[in-house]
Amino acid sequence: MAIEKIATEDDTNVPHVLKIWIALYRSSPKVYLPGTDIDFGFSLRCAIPLSVSRIIFRHALYYFGWDQSKDTIYASGCVTGICHSSLLVPGLLAMLLSQKYVPSAKLQGSPQWYQDAMHALLGFCTGYMIYDSFMGFIVEVWQPGRGPVLSSDDWMYLGHHILTSLYMTSTRWVKAGHISAMVLMFFGELSNPFMNLKLILERALEQDCCKDVTWLPTLFVCNEQVFSICYIICRVFAASFVFPHLTYDLLIRGKKNAPMPLILCWLFLCYGVQFGSIPMIYTSIDNVKNGPLMSSAGAHGEL
Repeated sequence: MAIEKIATEDDTNVPHVLKIWIALYRSSPKVYLPGTDIDFGFSLRCAIPLSVSRIIFRHALYYFGWDQSKDTIYASGCVTGICHSSLLVPGLLAMLLSQKYVPSAKLQGSPQWYQDAMHALLGFCTGYMIYDSFMGFIVEVWQPGRGPVLSSDDWMYLGHHILTSLYMTSTRWVKAGHISAMVLMFFGELSNPFMNLKLILERALEQDCCKDVTWLPTLFVCNEQVFSICYIICRVFAASFVFPHLTYDLLIRGKKNAPMPLILCWLFLCYGVQFGSIPMIYTSIDNVKNGPLMSSAGAHGEL
């Protein structure tokens, strides 16, 4: 029924990759945050299949011989992370290409299909944050008599999830700035499948069931190179264009569309994540410099 409704609109303007998102969002019963018109029910419904998939992936790893350790639990979460990013990135790209790129733009005046797709994608990502916080920082770290026991890294990631969710939800609340959230999400999620695969392979190399898989170390090295290059492109080259323009647009044009204190909070979050990625940027640069690509280039240079 929801897909039929889309067909009544201008199909030439609705990217095919977004039609399923629009259909899912429109068919989902709405549960609004108190005092707002933000549908939070879609995020909660997305968190359920993500949680189930994490449990399924964990037991699949057990089936293939992985031990019942924290590494296996962590790896199952990484598989779900790959699924999340792989679903999200094509939709975000379609959204960014379908309308004029203005980070501070108002939602009002956009086609209804675009508004529904935006709510679906940001709601899905918020649902991922809810699921990962619940599974990773409550269920899987729960200790009888003590409750959830979190490490310093856990607290950092939990804070990231909360602040990211607030960013996305606030753009939906003020009906502006959603493009800024989507472009940051796009470049943040683009390298995520390779990062999660790297984390899985690191743990797979320590599993007894994978000791005889001779091609696994080669796959790890190749994927590490792909991830490092992708991360550098997103966090260095793309960021050097995206962040200055986003900052200018939010501060100059954005003040007409959203409260300035909220805009300053958005920018604080943007730059906080960017500066927080500096250690990984240096690690990625070292991986490329010491990896097979540069080694082969050096060998050719010597010849």
